[in-house]
Amino acid sequence: MWVVRFYTGPLAAKQFPLKMGRNVIGRASYCDVVVPAQGISKEHAVVEVYNDHIQITDLNSRNGTFINGVMVQSQKLTPGDRVAFHDIVTDIVERKPKPHSPRTPVLFDGNAALKTQHQPGLDPVAMATPQPSSEPIAPSFIAYARKYVDDVVLPGVYRLGEIMDFRTVLALFVAVFIVLVTSLSTIPLMRILKESIDQEARNHALTIARNLAEVNRSPLEQGLETSVTVDPAMREPGVDQAYIISAVNQNIIAPVQQVGKYLTDVPFVDNAIKGNSDAAAQISSSKIAAVVPIRYYNSATGGETTAAYAVVIFDMGTLAVNNGRTLSLFIEILFIAIILGSILYFFMYRLIRQPLVETNQQLVAAMSPEHAANITTTYHFDALETLISNINNILHRQTGGFGADNLKKFEADRGLEMQNIVNLVGFPALTVQAQDRVVTAVNEHFVQQIGQNQSWVGIPVEQILDQALKLNIMSLLDKVAAMPSQTAIDQLEIANENYDLSAQGIQGSTTALAYVIIVFVPRVGGVSE
Repeated sequence: MWVVRFYTGPLAAKQFPLKMGRNVIGRASYCDVVVPAQGISKEHAVVEVYNDHIQITDLNSRNGTFINGVMVQSQKLTPGDRVAFHDIVTDIVERKPKPHSPRTPVLFDGNAALKTQHQPGLDPVAMATPQPSSEPIAPSFIAYARKYVDDVVLPGVYRLGEIMDFRTVLALFVAVFIVLVTSLSTIPLMRILKESIDQEARNHALTIARNLAEVNRSPLEQGLETSVTVDPAMREPGVDQAYIISAVNQNIIAPVQQVGKYLTDVPFVDNAIKGNSDAAAQISSSKIAAVVPIRYYNSATGGETTAAYAVVIFDMGTLAVNNGRTLSLFIEILFIAIILGSILYFFMYRLIRQPLVETNQQLVAAMSPEHAANITTTYHFDALETLISNINNILHRQTGGFGADNLKKFEADRGLEMQNIVNLVGFPALTVQAQDRVVTAVNEHFVQQIGQNQSWVGIPVEQILDQALKLNIMSLLDKVAAMPSQTAIDQLEIANENYDLSAQGIQGSTTALAYVIIVFVPRVGGVSE
């Protein structure tokens, strides 16, 4: 299936299918493809789809039809051609139908029993089971979000480019990016830092508690509880409290100020004593408790005996992350982000600017006759590619094509000239394009006397229905091609009337022969009128 795709105008980004045969494009509501634009005529052009080619014919529109920027009357399309109806840029491409598996017809009888026509390799039950659609259905909130961004957010962003220099806008976006990345990256870093400090505080508290246990192991082994002390632990920075707790009745052995009392305000200590192993845990937002059993060898039992427990309450304030550390970390990350953001800004600005600079240089060269050339781009950016294509179309329209390569490629369209010539002839006449042998113009006399059996403009000579007429025209074209400067003549009987056929070749600007005009002069009494 062939479709026409619109790139500009009110139908931009839309496409419409074309049926085989004649497709009228215009502003009128009855056209096959309706283009609601002021520059489009009611019946602007016709696209004729055949099995082997597609023909574009302008219907004497007010603003013209263009192929690759050159105004045409009738021309066969080649792959990659851009077609413009006035200023509406389009192209015509083939869309392959998506393959689909054959369906088995499903019928329901009076008892609502499912019946399927038997086909080899098809499971009637599977065919009758509804299959979920393979096409994803976009959630409504995604559509709403897109609409909100398009209608609310982006207009405000575009407005920035109107009130500020583009470089400033880009720098503003990079600055916002730097601040956001710095702020958001500081949060996980602070969490990781705090976890690291907490672990360090636990290890430090356990180390102090183990040292305190080692200092008091010998006095406890000798039964000298009065010699037990917590002074070595209390001299350590960050230690808030230290205790030696008896393993027999859990009362405090040291310090001496609290001998005989119980440590009841720290539940973790009781649980650790029951576990009878080294343990440390955070008991408040700023404090760590560490418990280490004090064991020694008991010769009476032949094994180790736990005599007491060394308990240390450690204040993390000396290690905790304070405001000064947080600010220092934020500044360090911000400094690194500014350096990287500046590099990103430089390359982004250059990447955006360079395609525009190159396009502008090519545009200046294209407008200079001595250096005229097509504008091209090597950047894969759809918006830029579309812009360059439209610029090329405009330049082609204004200049009729530019550059030596284009002059060789395009023969100036002479559709209006052909139509005017056949209209001046008082006998039936038609013109045929020399290169592809397509009928390009006929006059009213031809339609009334000879060609009422089919549509003529835009059809190849090979598709003329009247075999005798087709063979005569092809013979005349061969004669003219062999001797372009001479008039080729022939005779033909059509509907019991005899005609003298005269064919004259018309020279082209870039080819030896542009088109051929054939005139049908009726005979009267065997003599031409």
